[in-house]
Amino acid sequence: MKRKALLIGNTNGLAGVQIDIQKTKAFLLSNVGGAWLDSEIDVITNPRRADLLAHLTRIRQSSQDYVFILFSGHGGLEKRRTILELNDAGETVGEDVLFKIAPRQISVFDCCRAISAEPLMKSFAADSITESYKAIGARERFDAQIMKAIPQQVVLYACSMGQISNDTRNGGIYLQNLLQAAKSLKPGEISKTAERAHSEATAATTAANNAQTPEASLPRCLSSQQLILSVHP
Repeated sequence: MKRKALLIGNTNGLAGVQIDIQKTKAFLLSNVGGAWLDSEIDVITNPRRADLLAHLTRIRQSSQDYVFILFSGHGGLEKRRTILELNDAGETVGEDVLFKIAPRQISVFDCCRAISAEPLMKSFAADSITESYKAIGARERFDAQIMKAIPQQVVLYACSMGQISNDTRNGGIYLQNLLQAAKSLKPGEISKTAERAHSEATAATTAANNAQTPEASLPRCLSSQQLILSVHP
C-alpha cells in the first residue's frame, strides 16, 4: 500500500501547533499509529499558498492508496466552508483543497471555525489477537486494515461551526485527546477506527471545555469497512 501523511501547521502566535505536529508525527511513526516510515510523512509549517498547492499536486500525482492530513493553526468559516490560514502573511485556502487526495483519506482540522464578518477568501475488534495476526508487523497490519476499508473521505473537526479550538502549551486540546484515544486500545482490540477515536476525543474535549464541540463527517458504512487510526502494536 502506498501511503502519505501531510502535517500542516500555522505557528503564528500559537505555541501549541508545533507540539501538535510533533505528537502526531510520533504517533504515526509508532507501531500503534501504523509504523509509518519517516519518508512517508511530510511536515509543512507556515507554507506559502502556491507552495502548498504545488505539494498537493505532487501527492495526487503519486497515486497514493491512503492519505492522512492534519492542519493545526488558525481557521475561520465562510459559507459553511472551513478556511485555513497558512502563514503570517494571511494567505488562506479552503478546506476542500485538501479533500480527495487519495481514495482513502482522513483529514483532521484542529482550528477555529468561527464565522467571519468579512469574506475570507465503530471499531473493528476481535475476541483476541490471533498468533498469525501478531506474527505480521504493525505496518503490514495497518496496511491490511486500511485497504479493507471502502473508499471514503473522513473529516474530523476540533470544534463546531462558530466555535473556537483551544490551544495550550501542550498543543490543541482536541488533538491531544484524539491521539490519546487512538493509542488507547483495549485487550483484544486489533485496531481503532477514526469514528471511535473521534467519539472518545469528543467526550474528553467537551468535558474539559463544553464550549468546544468537535464534529466529524463520517461514512455510514459497516465498522469493518471504516478507516482506522491505529493498530495494536
